[in-house]
Amino acid sequence: MSGGNDRWLRTPAARALLLAALTISLVLGIGFVVINTSPDTTVSALGKSAPLTDDQSRTQVIDSARQIVTVAHLHDVNGSYVFLSCTNEHDPPYQAALYLNFPLPEANSFGYIRDTAAAMVAHGWQESPSMGEHFGLKLSRDGVSATFHDNPDDTRFGTMRIYGECRNMADHRNDNPAWKDITDQLS
Repeated sequence: MSGGNDRWLRTPAARALLLAALTISLVLGIGFVVINTSPDTTVSALGKSAPLTDDQSRTQVIDSARQIVTVAHLHDVNGSYVFLSCTNEHDPPYQAALYLNFPLPEANSFGYIRDTAAAMVAHGWQESPSMGEHFGLKLSRDGVSATFHDNPDDTRFGTMRIYGECRNMADHRNDNPAWKDITDQLS
């Protein structure tokens, strides 16, 4: 219909009224979100969780590693952790990342890795898609992810990488040493 009934929509007054209505709706919507978001909650309106301290980040991955070692009956395990930037090489947020190495049986090393994954799943870990990774397995639980596979440099060993959440806002640019051995804390 191209009759004269819609000409009033093109007038400056109608446009101003429409702009005012949209602006008021936007302001009221933002106000509603701000008023109903408590600063004391751990989840903000943007969906981000509260930051973790260094101790909380470290505990997140070390406790997961201990559980994995116990549940999967891994022996002669050694491990180290580091804080890695989640955005680039240096800037926060950081996550604790723990690398484990453990000997594999001489025969059927992939079967051993599958058995380790099955033991972890039986204790609450979930299988996750291996985004961009073409090796091994990936599991997650409570914000922690674990990838593991046989070690490409030495197939007598398995390697597991355990990553905590990207919620540590401390500055870890100058950590020295960056890697900290925690082998004695794993058994």
